[in-house]
Amino acid sequence: MIASIRHHLRQGTVWACLLLLGVALCPGARAADKQKKPEKEKKEKIEPWTEIRTTHFIVASDGGEKTARRFGELFENLLRVFQSTLPKARTTNGLPVRLLVAHDGQSFARVVPEFPFSKTRDQPAGLFVTGPEKTYIAIRANAGGKFVYHDIFHEYARSVLKLSYHNLPPWIDEGYSSVYDSLTFNDRGARLERPDPNDMSTLFESPLLPLDVVLGADRQSPYYSPGGSKDTVFYAESRVLLQYLITDPQMTRSNAMERYLTAITSGTDLLPAARNAFGDLNQLQSNLDAYIKLVNGPGFDFGSTGASDTGAAPRLMTAAESEARIADFLFLRGRDSDAEDKLEEALMNEPSLAEAEQNLGFVELKRESLADAEKHFEHAAQLDPKDGLTFYGLGLVAVEKAARGEVPPAAVDAFEKSVALNPEFGPAWYSLAMLYEPREQTLPKALSAAQRAAALEPGNGEYRLEMATIQDEMGLREEARKTAMQVKESATDRKIADKASDLMAGMSSPKLPRAIAAASPAPANPPSPKPAADSMPKLERRTEPDPKPAAAPPAPKTDTASAPPAASSGTSVYARVYSMVGTVSEVTCSLPPQILLTLKSLTIALKLHADNLERLSIKSADSAAPGKENFCAQLRGRSVRISYHLVADKEWDGEIQDIEFRGP
Repeated sequence: MIASIRHHLRQGTVWACLLLLGVALCPGARAADKQKKPEKEKKEKIEPWTEIRTTHFIVASDGGEKTARRFGELFENLLRVFQSTLPKARTTNGLPVRLLVAHDGQSFARVVPEFPFSKTRDQPAGLFVTGPEKTYIAIRANAGGKFVYHDIFHEYARSVLKLSYHNLPPWIDEGYSSVYDSLTFNDRGARLERPDPNDMSTLFESPLLPLDVVLGADRQSPYYSPGGSKDTVFYAESRVLLQYLITDPQMTRSNAMERYLTAITSGTDLLPAARNAFGDLNQLQSNLDAYIKLVNGPGFDFGSTGASDTGAAPRLMTAAESEARIADFLFLRGRDSDAEDKLEEALMNEPSLAEAEQNLGFVELKRESLADAEKHFEHAAQLDPKDGLTFYGLGLVAVEKAARGEVPPAAVDAFEKSVALNPEFGPAWYSLAMLYEPREQTLPKALSAAQRAAALEPGNGEYRLEMATIQDEMGLREEARKTAMQVKESATDRKIADKASDLMAGMSSPKLPRAIAAASPAPANPPSPKPAADSMPKLERRTEPDPKPAAAPPAPKTDTASAPPAASSGTSVYARVYSMVGTVSEVTCSLPPQILLTLKSLTIALKLHADNLERLSIKSADSAAPGKENFCAQLRGRSVRISYHLVADKEWDGEIQDIEFRGP
């Protein structure tokens, strides 16, 4: 009994001590909680977003008015540089580009969740994203570096090229896409630094390709490799040549680039267009060579790029507005569920937000939830009846809801409202052309709408293909054939090139007027029938395909039973002999006496061929050269100087004249 009492007393003493200890520690714990709570609140604090509008941009930033104006002015100045160096370029599709400028890494992570903020992991300086209708640029304002936004400038330039021009040769496409990577801005204007040092090194150490090779290369050329390495002499020379042409005083005074681009987009052959615009190509080659060898040459100053374009009054966005804007950006990048959650929350907090309603309309349209999409677009139209993009969305919904073979009046009405509110928006004109085209009485209106769309986006092959289709329907065969041929030759998307080929093939047979054709019996096995006169072609929101060659270069033919090719002097297209020092990385001697090898030097790789090994001149500074009887087996990995002629229409770059071994 006494032992039991002692046990309970000991237990009570322990609990009492623990209780007293807890009371003693509570003030400290409460103090620690008070210290942690403000820290947590500080981390979760989200700065409000400010919006300003310029001529071409809608800028939103959580870094305040100063940050928003800074980037609005920077990108307006970038467009001025584009306009001064890209003659007659279209810098907009009719909708302002939207900038989301995050003031630091934590804010940027909210806009681009794939790149969370971390002190041990770098975030990109920004992202350039284009969708079927809108373009967004996300910016991290505190990113550092001299050419910190060069990736965005690069993608923006490619977007402007695609919008503005068709039938561009590869050297122009590559040159313009890359030249703005070294662009910087300051209070005095814009400055274009010297070309990329890697390109200059490549061209300084290797012989330049003749300019008629570079300027005459089309998308069938073996030098054009859209999916391959861009470190070849052809691409390096293309980039440096373009920068020389847009900065040389004589070329800029004579508007050489404007005359050249006008000629080639009108269908003039590449080399005649170049000679007419740039003059003597031999002289241009000499000037380019001197430009490359001027190692410490100055950059090019564009000077003042114009008055500031950010004078519009700033506007503080509500939390719902900024969330709706970020949600739209997420939707363009394929994060549909995240976008929907943010948009629905924005509408709960601000039911009269037209932007959120419109954005949700496009989300539901993508899911083919047509009733919900129509409801959101109608609400957006009630809240903001002056936004043409909302009526464009309503038109797309009406087309999807229509029965097959029906031209829905609601769609025509919606698209007509869209172009009335925003006549610079090409997709709405294209959609109208597709709706007008099935009926003979509206063919003239269809052609006018297609021409308007193609004029607004000259680089869009689909728009010009629709124009050719309507011209063919109207009996304008020559115009249709010319338009379709231009589409076929300039298309970077194989599907569009194939459509143009099919259209041209259909033009070879006589076409009856629609009224007669409708009454005529159909052939037993009609080839590729066109839709009936009143059928409705399916409209789709256009998405930009990845650039692909319209047609792959034909594979070189090899006939093992035939005699060896003619002597190298007969296949050479230039008498000039080039030479390069490098290492032989690959050797093929499977068709003796021919030999095919790859010579590598730094980033350059040349494929070189010889018709007859026995005829080659093989030299050596010592006795380390292998004999011809064991030549191929010992050639791989050797350091050599090879002299060669350039050739065309071959799978190799040149014909070997002689080989000099440089060492073991």
